[in-house]
Amino acid sequence: MYNKRYHPLSIFFHWLVFLLVAGALAVIELKGQFVKGSEPRELCKTIHGLLGQLIFVAMVLRLGIRMIYGAPTQPGTISLFRVLDKAMHWLLYFLLLTLPIMGLVFLQAGGKDVHFFSWTLPQMINPDPSLKKTFKELHEWLGNTIYFLVGVHALAALWHHYILKNDTLRRMLNKSDLETK
Repeated sequence: MYNKRYHPLSIFFHWLVFLLVAGALAVIELKGQFVKGSEPRELCKTIHGLLGQLIFVAMVLRLGIRMIYGAPTQPGTISLFRVLDKAMHWLLYFLLLTLPIMGLVFLQAGGKDVHFFSWTLPQMINPDPSLKKTFKELHEWLGNTIYFLVGVHALAALWHHYILKNDTLRRMLNKSDLETK
């Protein structure tokens, strides 16, 4: 277990998921700039769905790596902050795994095939307009909470770096002062 800093694979998947989430959020916001039914709008939805699937795969791998290598704790951190830190991380993990599944459910409930690169995923549910509506609204609402949670996560990292002056942020950038000690 890497107990003083993050394993390089943990760092890689953290930033990969960040880029995928940023892309998924950007493309779904861009979708709103196009007329319903237009090719650019449909392309944005397709890219958003593919990025969501990649987020799911990356998160499964990231959690597997976390199970193997663990995550370092910040020495001297108040136990309340440790609890809040863990709660925030697990809530983000939960949402990043759940949102792609919700997207799959609402698409299939709408009678649409879901593709992952050149594969068509098996139809797991029958078309159901009310189920589609429910899952679409929940997917959008929870997707919007990602903006808030990522913002809090980033502010906490900056708080650790600039106010508490510890190496929490540097450890996720693989620039820990621990290497020189």
